[in-house]
Amino acid sequence: MKLVDAEITQETEGAPDIPRPPRPARRRVYTSLLVTLTVLVGTVGVIYTVFPNRNNELLTWAVEAHLDNGKPDPASGGLESPSGNEIRAWSQGIFGEPVPWPEVDATLVPTSASVRRVFKRDLAMVRYQLNGEPVSIAFWRARDAPPRVLRRTEDGLHVVSWRRKRFTCIAIGRESSRDTWKKRFGAP
Repeated sequence: MKLVDAEITQETEGAPDIPRPPRPARRRVYTSLLVTLTVLVGTVGVIYTVFPNRNNELLTWAVEAHLDNGKPDPASGGLESPSGNEIRAWSQGIFGEPVPWPEVDATLVPTSASVRRVFKRDLAMVRYQLNGEPVSIAFWRARDAPPRVLRRTEDGLHVVSWRRKRFTCIAIGRESSRDTWKKRFGAP
């Protein structure tokens, strides 16, 4: 029994077999390593170029909902000019538990409430007028384990996201008046 077979090639038919030495082991290892690295780098490169970065996707959805100035659709569960009690009852129906909405008064007037589906979960958003400026706050049942604060500023809007109890809160307003609405909504 042979433990190692030499590579045998026949140059012509009927000629005696000439055993040739096997390829060096290093050459096989380097070839395998090169192929593995090429496939790995190619796969990672394709993933990063084909699929977009979904970092803070919830903030993007919230900004789009804030900028959507259309009237809420009552068929999809939206409210127009709701009161504070209507907002609480509406959100209780969406989430099945009380949501910590800000208190409504003469300076903070709700203009509309809408619900959207984001990542197979409901995002409840209420648009307000705070001293005549449009601001929004949204609540979404948290799906990420670590509570973290995210901030983004784009096109004159400032967006902040934080955790409050079992909900992720997203507040959106103008960059110029962010200290006012952040204090009013309790945003960090």
